[in-house]
Amino acid sequence: MKHYRMQDLTVSELQEYLKHNQTIILPYALCEQHGFHLPLDTDIRNAEFCSKALAEKLGCIVAPVLNYTFSGGMLAGTINVKPNTFANLVGEIIESLVLQGFRNIIIIPGHGGSESLLHLKESLRILKWLNPALKDTLILLTQIWDFSPTWTHLFDTQDYHASDAETSLLLHWSPEVVRKDVVMDPPEVAERLRNDPDSFQLRESFTDMKQEIIQTSQRSDVKVGVMGFPERACAETGKKIEEEFVANAAQAIQKAIAVADDARKSGKRIIHEDNDKMKIRSV
Repeated sequence: MKHYRMQDLTVSELQEYLKHNQTIILPYALCEQHGFHLPLDTDIRNAEFCSKALAEKLGCIVAPVLNYTFSGGMLAGTINVKPNTFANLVGEIIESLVLQGFRNIIIIPGHGGSESLLHLKESLRILKWLNPALKDTLILLTQIWDFSPTWTHLFDTQDYHASDAETSLLLHWSPEVVRKDVVMDPPEVAERLRNDPDSFQLRESFTDMKQEIIQTSQRSDVKVGVMGFPERACAETGKKIEEEFVANAAQAIQKAIAVADDARKSGKRIIHEDNDKMKIRSV
């Protein structure tokens, strides 16, 4: 494939592409603190490099990276966009892509914030509910870590933000941007963040009533915000994560696209009668 980035194509080249391929990858991330040893664009790099590698494997193109979402962190350099604003924007981008002729949208998050993911999933479900033009659109929210056993294992060892996995990926892709000196919060803070990565948040309320909307801020004792063990990072781990993601995600996506193509022709869908039972019906 001569060009993998959508923005590198001309109108006529994109029109020609759509004649034989209706798949596009949509990456998103944000500018966010990643300690004192990684750059603010770490998540953006994760999204860009993984999307490029996956696009080459699938033979598809990548839409421009959306560089704004919600983090919740409040240290300098983090640009927060409200989750509902972010989710609505992704939905409008998808509607525009579908209007052009794309039918398979592969979303690649470079940032794993639970608030953003929850809002995005529900927002896109409702978008498909309200816009009949999206009924035949396959939308896959493809998280990098879901397809890398190595990254999943690191989560299990209390390695989360700006630590082994993310540092290893940048040592693999862009070693020149990784600073040599790793700085951590005080030991008791660093350990708390490993045990509970959401403990950077301070949640307060006036009452103990479940009906009250709580006030959330960042704890004042979090000055660095690294959650895990960045000193363990190496380029080999980053390379392994990339290879696992590309191989496993490509296989799953190719199968999903084939199933979706058959369903579009036959009119059959998986009907979700309840949370645990599914069956095929013609609709």
